Amino acid sequence: MALDEACLVCAPAQGVYLRFYRWAGPAVTFGYSQAFALAEAAAQGRGLAGADVVRRSTGGGVVFHDGDITFSLCFPWPRICSPERIYERIHAAVLEGLRQEGVEAALWRPPAAAGRPRQAQCFTGPEPSDLVDGRGRKILGGALRRRGARGLYQGSLRLEGWTRRAELETNVTEALSRQWGEGMIREIETEWLRQAECLADKYRSDAWNKRR
Repeated sequence: MALDEACLVCAPAQGVYLRFYRWAGPAVTFGYSQAFALAEAAAQGRGLAGADVVRRSTGGGVVFHDGDITFSLCFPWPRICSPERIYERIHAAVLEGLRQEGVEAALWRPPAAAGRPRQAQCFTGPEPSDLVDGRGRKILGGALRRRGARGLYQGSLRLEGWTRRAELETNVTEALSRQWGEGMIREIETEWLRQAECLADKYRSDAWNKRR
């Protein structure tokens, strides 16, 4: 979480940075505006009592990191570009990478005139432009944060029994590179790591995680 925020703060204005990362053990993250008690209860209901429960700087719902593929993207966010368009653009690129691996998936479109509240837990059901598998089950969701003309996307991809992670990451990276062109940044700068170290204590603190 700290490195994602550091990338958002430090990356060049027109730079695009994608990173995949792993967790030291099962963990739970929850949206910036959600209550800690809700996330903690969800973790217990999932059988993850004792796992780290961390508030994200992005929105969205509770996400269980117990076998998912987690990734983030920092990117230039034009003022005229809506969050809906950002989700669609990112998820369409991920979809391209999945299809190259033979994964059956599609962008989810709600039925006409459908109205329902947003889900408290990310994978309870799909939102517009989330990815669903051939049986209509959500496999990719994400959350956004905007900071001036920059954006941060944090995504969670769930593929049951998937073992070709490296190949999938390569295909998704290539698809996103085609979407974003020459702005892709390949390596983290030392300054970003220093900034992440400064931010790490925030994401460990009760002042941040239990603020609601």
